[in-house]
Amino acid sequence: MITTMGRILARALDATQIIAAILVVAMMIHVSVDVFARYASARGFPATVEIVSNYYMVGIAFLPLAFAERMNAHISVEVVTQMLSKSLQTFALFISWLLSIVVYAVLTYRTFLDAESKREVGAFVFTQGVRLDIWPSYYFLPVGFALMTLTLIYRCVVFFYPAQDSLGFGNREDPEE
Repeated sequence: MITTMGRILARALDATQIIAAILVVAMMIHVSVDVFARYASARGFPATVEIVSNYYMVGIAFLPLAFAERMNAHISVEVVTQMLSKSLQTFALFISWLLSIVVYAVLTYRTFLDAESKREVGAFVFTQGVRLDIWPSYYFLPVGFALMTLTLIYRCVVFFYPAQDSLGFGNREDPEE
């Protein structure tokens, strides 16, 4: 069961990573074509800045949060914990995961409520004569935070059942790394 959940979570994390990569490429193409159009015709695409800041950048920043956790790529500072014994370091790491679960769960809930309220009012920006609905981009945050919450919960479960890890966290990862 844990292995199946891990595989499903792995596919979801891979999907968000692919979506974020597609957003990076789309942003590069969009901005490049906009710059070229500005120089060629003295007029670029309307709402480029708004699309980049409301869609591309938000998706790139929040969708791969859990993928970064899976890859152990988040920044960590171990000023105090490096002086502790290995068992206390492991305990502190586990406690930090539990606290992070609470924080990310609250963020998931709150940002989902915000996204719903933006959807209900039909949030948009109006620029250069173009109306751009931005309410869908508000859903990137709760999706990213929810996947982070699930990844941390999975990490805590795998902590006790390392043989069933299908995300590659390993047995009580070494805090020295």
